[in-house]
Parts: sequence; C-alpha cells; structure tokens
Amino acid sequence: MEFVSHADYNIIFENKEVQGTPIELLEIGNLNAPSGEIVVCDPLVFHDIVPLSKKISPGAYPVKIYIAKTEEAGDRYAVAKLELSNNKAEKWVLALRNDDDISELKEKGDFFGFPVDAGLGGFMDYNAALQYDKFIEAFVQKNPEGNIYDDFFAAEFKKNAIDKNDPQDYGDWINFKLPGSDLNITMFQSGYGDGVYPAYWGIDKDGQVTSLVIDFLVLLLPDEQ
Repeated sequence: MEFVSHADYNIIFENKEVQGTPIELLEIGNLNAPSGEIVVCDPLVFHDIVPLSKKISPGAYPVKIYIAKTEEAGDRYAVAKLELSNNKAEKWVLALRNDDDISELKEKGDFFGFPVDAGLGGFMDYNAALQYDKFIEAFVQKNPEGNIYDDFFAAEFKKNAIDKNDPQDYGDWINFKLPGSDLNITMFQSGYGDGVYPAYWGIDKDGQVTSLVIDFLVLLLPDEQ
C-alpha cells in the first residue's frame, strides 16, 4: 500500500514560475550517503535518529532547493530535492519510517512528516546522523550553558548569506562536513518556518526511485489543486 502526493513536483522543477510565483534553483552540493539510509529532520531539534524505511544505493547525490520568490513573504524554500537520478518521476509516494501505519491516512493531503521547531529541515545519511549525535553530545559536554546554533552554526550559516555585510542576512542553508569525517549533513530554511512537513519518493516510469523531496507546503497545496 502506498500514499501518493496530491502534487506533481515536476511543475516546480520544470518551470520558472508556478502559481504566479517566480521559482529560483539553489544547488547546495552533494550529500554523501554511504549507508543508503536517509534521515529527514530538523537538524537542530534532533530527538529520534530514525531513517526512512526505503533504502537507496550508496553514493553521493546533489541537493537542490527550489525557492519561491513570494510577494508577501520574500524568498521561501518550497521544495528540497535529493536527486538520485536524472529520470523524471511519474508519481510521488509518501516516504515512511518503519513505525508509520499508512492505514491511518484517510484524506487527500494527509501525511506523516517530521516536526520542525527551529525553522530548518535537512537530509543526512544514517551514518552521518549517528556521528552528528556524537558531535552534539560533545558540544553540550564542553559548553553546558551554550547554544549550538548561536555558538557554532550561526557562523556557518553566515558563510552562505547572500549579503554578508547585511546584519539581517543570517544565511539560509549549510552543507556541513562533520569534523574528522567524510560525512556531511545539510540544513536549510523550512518554508514558512515551524510545522510538520512530509517527504516523498519520486518514482519513475520503471518503478525506480529517482529522488527524495521535502515539501515545505509553500506551493501546490491540496486546496489549490
């Protein structure tokens, strides 16, 4: 049994404008995925290291962000894509974890997703997630009164600010290599901020997985279809 997205994300990938909103592509480099198990989460609110149940072929894959340049709210990250092949997806199937029970989903637009409490989403390999957990633990032990964003990641995000001289431009993404490792994690702005967001596997005409996308619910919402 599978639960298919209401949206065709190819509309966003293949057009410069969607629903009257300009779309801009941002490529943030590759994700190293040696285990083939992918974790989607808010990397600053990192409670459970549970990968998605479907595995991919180990490798390094491009991460692409599709930015909606909205009139009301400025630039908003609409969709993040982990691109596994160049093949076009024919459908988008909800990405599940082993403890998700798809029979609980009843209505069009229902989904299981991941919670965002720090305004960020991200992809990481399961091996990287385990390493990242140790990285956080070491930081907390060394800085018991500290804040890992303010004291560490803020400077990393600032490196990717569009205008580094603008004190209000904090940067919206990082592709962070874990110290002493070939593993990396990606973090990026989550749509309109905190909430719960779904991920979908893109499936091509031959039934092969071609991508993994996070839908930040900015464009192609269920009531707009």
